[in-house]
Amino acid sequence: MAKLCTDLCPLMNRVRLAAILLLSGWSFTISSYGAVMKYSITPDSFQRHVNFLAADEQGGRGLGTPGIERSADYIANHLASSGLEPAGDNGTYFQAFEVSLNPKLSGATKLEVVGDDTQPSYKSDFVPFGFSGSGAFEGDVVFAGYGIVNDDQKHNDYAHFAVEGKVVLMLRHEPPTWTDDDSDFTPHAQFSNKIYNAKERGAAAVMIVNRLTGGDDRLQRWGQGGGAADYGLPAFHVSQDFAGSLLEAGGVSNLQALQDQLDSGKPASEALKGVRVKGNPGIVREKTMTRNVLGLLKGTGPLAQEIVVIGAHYDHLGKAVPRSARSHNAESTDQIPQIHNGADDNASGTAGVIELARKLASQRPLKRSVLFMAFSGEESGLLGSKHFVAHPTVDLKNVVAMLNMDMIGRLADDNNTVQVFGTEAAEGFAEMLESLAKRHKFELKGSASATGPSDHSSFYQKKIPSLHFFSGLHEDYHRPSDDADKVNTDKSVRFLAYIEDVAKSIIDDDRRPVYHYVAAPAQVGASRARVRMGIMPSYADDGKGLGVDAVMENSPAVQGGMKDGDVIVRIGETKVKNIYDYMAALRDKNPGDTVEVEVVRDGKAQTLSVELGG
Repeated sequence: MAKLCTDLCPLMNRVRLAAILLLSGWSFTISSYGAVMKYSITPDSFQRHVNFLAADEQGGRGLGTPGIERSADYIANHLASSGLEPAGDNGTYFQAFEVSLNPKLSGATKLEVVGDDTQPSYKSDFVPFGFSGSGAFEGDVVFAGYGIVNDDQKHNDYAHFAVEGKVVLMLRHEPPTWTDDDSDFTPHAQFSNKIYNAKERGAAAVMIVNRLTGGDDRLQRWGQGGGAADYGLPAFHVSQDFAGSLLEAGGVSNLQALQDQLDSGKPASEALKGVRVKGNPGIVREKTMTRNVLGLLKGTGPLAQEIVVIGAHYDHLGKAVPRSARSHNAESTDQIPQIHNGADDNASGTAGVIELARKLASQRPLKRSVLFMAFSGEESGLLGSKHFVAHPTVDLKNVVAMLNMDMIGRLADDNNTVQVFGTEAAEGFAEMLESLAKRHKFELKGSASATGPSDHSSFYQKKIPSLHFFSGLHEDYHRPSDDADKVNTDKSVRFLAYIEDVAKSIIDDDRRPVYHYVAAPAQVGASRARVRMGIMPSYADDGKGLGVDAVMENSPAVQGGMKDGDVIVRIGETKVKNIYDYMAALRDKNPGDTVEVEVVRDGKAQTLSVELGG
């Protein structure tokens, strides 16, 4: 990692970097504070940051890549040159933390039929799922229908059928008569539910084969869909030809007959006599270090110890298969990983952090201090902001508000509607936001709650009034086409002027914002979960349990005695090692059910009783 801006004293750093930026075309003067004076945010200055961060050379700013490290150094250099003090670890502009990368295949990937001279081939006959567990296995093969337990349909593929130590072969999806009016699958068809049904019954591994529909029997490509999920059980997608050969060798009906039998409502689970397989997914889940970038603009006067955080995440998806090519029917030529430059998501918000840091530094003295932050790991589950609030480099009690910018770059020329989440996150926010929107000739589209899938949520759950500024979704969201030339810099600068005035209203107000919790509204179709515990889970996976970053107010969890910082290790009979175990433990529960939850708190195990909500 580069040591630029960390080895010299802050003033020397600012002078040296100021000289570098001057030669690069930046104009400014140095004040006694070391700050940039008379600075104005322009479309060109904003675009320069977006161009750098969203360039192909940064490779999409994926975790563990050189591009994200260059981006972190770039942000830190600009915060330093604006006169901000280091606010990271050990007097630096960085806060490092460990993250898990997407799984990769090693040379150990294999699937073999014991005692058979003809062996299946990787890619054509089998491929490990990205959510597969790791490690070698061997076991007799059993066919377990769809691998489903559905009480509503009186369907149980495991009834009177032991699979402990066995390799379970099952059909993908579910009987077609179960689908709803929109032809959408029920939760029982999800891979996670199928895997956990087998896992909870002691299976050694799972093989899933496509239903016979007359279509192409295409296997999922390795890495399709991305993500770092680990369901804790070796799992393979196998071809219909390979599954058929196993059924034939085991003296069991052919795949079509078994499917017809299951779809008619009759059980079809059966052991494949004499058929035994062994294998290893060969999956390696690497970890790497990544960095938040932090710079502090100190206030002056009696409120100087209070802090307003202005932040944005700077990571993106790196190189990945486009989501439009992840469907089963997508052409294989479309399933090649491509650079996702993330110009709007979120080079635009990061450019906003850099520009507002320079602008506010030129307006010192300020009543309150301002902590400018660029978060890493947001796309993997708000990892950077969660790490910061769990390991703050400033006293969180002094943080009076958090302003988050995530995708602020795509306001169309004919669109003057800005979206702000958290309009009621503190008393007086709604009126202030509306008044300033009118001043800047914007139409405000507000959402009362500051919960949601971006970094402001981490602060809001710590009872810090938070706001999220957003210009709206578009067709390039999470696609390789989210490029720098599509950012509307003129409108982005107008949006930044509005955000700047919101920030200054909070910075200069003698009154500290009074936190107000508003639960997020239910979202139709956003989740199939039937129950709610009411926690903000940690997505950091160390295999020792599920960390509870925050417990929601008035939630089932808080009523059951759960506290921030608890680590859930068991729910009912299910051991919980990560978020996927947690979801599996609740998948068959109903509102009103009471579950026994074992947590570790301050190194000691405690058992809680939680009545689940809807």
